[in-house]
Amino acid sequence: MENFQWNFTSKKAVNEHAVTIQSLEYLKSIPDRRKTTRDWGSRVKSKYHKIIYIKNGSGFFESDKILKQELFKDTLLVIYPNTWYRCVPDSASLWEEYSVTFRGNYMEYLVENELFNMNQQVYQIGYNYEIDLQFESLIAILKNNSSSEDVGVQFIFIDILRVLYSNYVKNKNQIFRKEKIITDVESYIKEHVKSKIVFDDVARKFNVSYSLLRKLFKEKTNMTLKQYHLMHRLNKAKDMIAESDLSFSEIAFQCGFENLQSFSKTFRAKEATTPSAFRRIRAL
Repeated sequence: MENFQWNFTSKKAVNEHAVTIQSLEYLKSIPDRRKTTRDWGSRVKSKYHKIIYIKNGSGFFESDKILKQELFKDTLLVIYPNTWYRCVPDSASLWEEYSVTFRGNYMEYLVENELFNMNQQVYQIGYNYEIDLQFESLIAILKNNSSSEDVGVQFIFIDILRVLYSNYVKNKNQIFRKEKIITDVESYIKEHVKSKIVFDDVARKFNVSYSLLRKLFKEKTNMTLKQYHLMHRLNKAKDMIAESDLSFSEIAFQCGFENLQSFSKTFRAKEATTPSAFRRIRAL
């Protein structure tokens, strides 16, 4: 398909209760070879809502809502009114995008009712035949000089928003599941301070792969699973040293250490003092 650009020219009052497309552009090229006035490195401020579909290519995106992040093919970007952004493709790769600017309070309704999050602007949707077809249908209709307020245009564009919303819900559910896994594993570790934990078994218990569990846990706590387990063993040991007269051997046993020597060595390495010195200080 050839490059295409369409702009809303009607002088009629715009119905803000409907979705009115202000402009639609299709672009396919290698950015560093394009003869265009577009400055890919400049920040842009959109007056209206905008959806950009990156069909092919890679690059980066940033805005005043989110930090710079990589872009890949099959990505939808949502730009909100009066926000600046940059969408910069890699210079050597084929870039193919659809960009549609629209107005109307429909999107505000979705945001206000928490059906969309303004802090999430990048949606990696993967290949989606529906999105391709809908954008091509929009272009086909507008090429025939139809109004952007045409009922067919309205339905097509709302269907694009439906696909976008479905992806948002899917991502939201995935985030919730990941957070629940980490919370459940944290609770499990705290409840099994004394026990020797085999984290492969823990991963199976919570129906997640061991590699993913390690990755998620590191991202959330900045510690490995073993480090987190050891931290809680030492925290329990410190409480017992300060609040009881139990021997260090008994404390070591109740906190899951193999023997007193292992406990003392670990305690000194992590706390920069010995258990006996720690008890004396806490007794003052």
